[in-house]
This record gives sequence, C-alpha cells and structure tokens, in this order.
Amino acid sequence: MTIKEAKSLIARACMDQGRANHWLELGCGTGTFTRALAELLPAGSTITAVDRDVAALRAVPAMHQGVRIATLNADVGEPLPGPMDGVLLANVLHFVESKEKLLARIAQVAQTALLVEYDTARPLAPWVPFPLPRHGAAPLFAKAGFDHAVLLGERPSRYGHGPLYAMAFTHGLATESP
Repeated sequence: MTIKEAKSLIARACMDQGRANHWLELGCGTGTFTRALAELLPAGSTITAVDRDVAALRAVPAMHQGVRIATLNADVGEPLPGPMDGVLLANVLHFVESKEKLLARIAQVAQTALLVEYDTARPLAPWVPFPLPRHGAAPLFAKAGFDHAVLLGERPSRYGHGPLYAMAFTHGLATESP
C-alpha cells in the first residue's frame, strides 16, 4: 500500500488541527501508515511509532511533513506511554489474541483509536491469526469504553484476506461524525 492510499483510508478521522497532537502507532512496521498519519496531523505534532522489528523501525523517518516521529522498539503487550491524543492500530490487531486487554489499556491513555483491519472472520495463518471483522469491531471497542464508532473507509486488499476497513473510535468526547 502506498502512503497516499493509506492516507485516503484514514483521512476522514477527526484530528485536532488547532494544536500539536501526540499520537502512538502500535505495530508501525516500516511506517506507511505512520507517514499517512503525519500528513493528516498539524505541523509540530509527534508520533511515537512502535514495533518489535528493529530493522523495520530503521525505515521510519525521524520527521515527515513537519511531524516528528520517535521510534520505540517494543511489543504491543508492553506498557503504553501516555497520555496521547490517539492511537493508530493499522494491520496489527489481527496479531493480538487478547484484544480486550490491549484496548482497555489504550482507552486509559487515549480518547481516540484508529483501526485498519481486514474484514474477515477466517483466520489466515500466519498473517491474520486472530481476525477482527468489521461487524465485530464496534462491540469490541465499546467493551473497552469507546462509545462512538465511525467507519472511515474501505478498500480492496491486495492479499485476498478480505477488504481493508478503517474505523475511528472515541470515548469521553462530544464529537461529530466526520
């Protein structure tokens, strides 16, 4: 996926454009969605890009379009820094068996979560071992306290694991749908 395609998938997410934001991306890989998010945030914002693959983190730039990107070599199961304005989970939640625990931890550090996942219920080892189909996303995030869900977009997957969908979840905010 290109940065432009990733950006178009999450572009409808509501970001606070009036001030610098601090976002966390879990499972950033080489940074495609990190760069896409950076293009949506105001200049002066910061993204903490987390991945357990040190080689992948080396491909993530330290700055993209006026947004500083700090990398952190860690696993999604480790303690999360916070507070954050939001957390991006792009193609990572299908690797997490205990989604409820992770989402509860995310709800403690951020009011917004952006999700990008394959819309399939069928496990596809080794790439999608614990799928999260679109119809299951809102109830799962609601259990963690995210009381507002918005479908941001969807697109065909190049890998045949079902289409990709993007959703935004918020809690504790009076937000309008994008």
